[in-house]
Amino acid sequence: MSDTDELMILDPALQEKSVNMKKMENAKNKVEWKKEEKKKKKRKRKVKQHVDELKHPEKTDAEKPASLKQCLGPKCVYPSRPGSKYCSDDCGMKLAAERIYEILPTRIQQWQKSPCIAEEQSKKILERIHREQQDTHARLKYMECRFHELEAIIQRGKQQTVCRDEESKKGSKDGVDLKIFCVSCGQTINMSVALRHMERCFAKYECKSSFGSLYPTCIEGATRLFCDVYDPQSKRYCKRLQVLCPEHSRDPKVTDDEVCGCPLVHNVFELTGDFCRLPKRLCSHHYCWEKLRRAEVDLERVRALHKLEELLEQERNVHTSMTNRAGLLGLMLHQTIQHDPLTTDLRSKDEN
Repeated sequence: MSDTDELMILDPALQEKSVNMKKMENAKNKVEWKKEEKKKKKRKRKVKQHVDELKHPEKTDAEKPASLKQCLGPKCVYPSRPGSKYCSDDCGMKLAAERIYEILPTRIQQWQKSPCIAEEQSKKILERIHREQQDTHARLKYMECRFHELEAIIQRGKQQTVCRDEESKKGSKDGVDLKIFCVSCGQTINMSVALRHMERCFAKYECKSSFGSLYPTCIEGATRLFCDVYDPQSKRYCKRLQVLCPEHSRDPKVTDDEVCGCPLVHNVFELTGDFCRLPKRLCSHHYCWEKLRRAEVDLERVRALHKLEELLEQERNVHTSMTNRAGLLGLMLHQTIQHDPLTTDLRSKDEN
């Protein structure tokens, strides 16, 4: 039976009493539900307030002046700023200065008493770097002398006269028809024109690649090293060797009466003092010899300059490490404890 059926069977008085009981239960449940809702809202409000205090502590400190701490500055009686340990920047600087005056002298004495193995190693590295720098400077001076000597040899070779007898003998010797493959394009070419073809073929492929930099070369005392021609399209300066750049420096036109002038050698390396007096346009054995000799000297000079740059970078890094090792911050943050006052050398020694 349902609740309505039960109420119909009961007396009117009992029916009224049961209805009142149900109303009281419903009212009680409403009151309890409202209390639970209030507790939840209060709990959420507290959690939100706690999160805001964690995120913005300076606001809470400003709202509650009694919670502000005293400034840590020496002889300062004022409260600290919100979110800071000091009332002003001057108090912080004064406290830092007093700490330095108090701690730094003892740390310096400890540093001077016990030798540092890293400092000794850095000094040895600096000595080695200085020796290498002196050797590289001497090498660079030697290459500069070779540069001027080569230019003098080229001028002497140009002053030679063309010998027609040697031209006829050379033509009879080179009459053999031999073929060779080009190393760049792979075509078969005659031996007499092999050097000319390979040089032009290599220059053609070299023009397709670019070697540029945003800044021009500025080396004191150096002459004729890099091309340094500005390209407005790429906004770069060409960094090929000036004598080998096929894009911005072309070989001058050879006249009919111009002599080869290449210095002749004996046993590969011994100079004979004579020069090749064949016409330059017919000499196939010494093709572009001036350009190749100049490029060899310039390349050695560039290598010496790169070596000097690397040594300067190494010296700068060693000086930086030595400065940081005995600097104010390092001495204040690090300390070596000397347990035995009689022992001055704190380095670990080999048991053997």
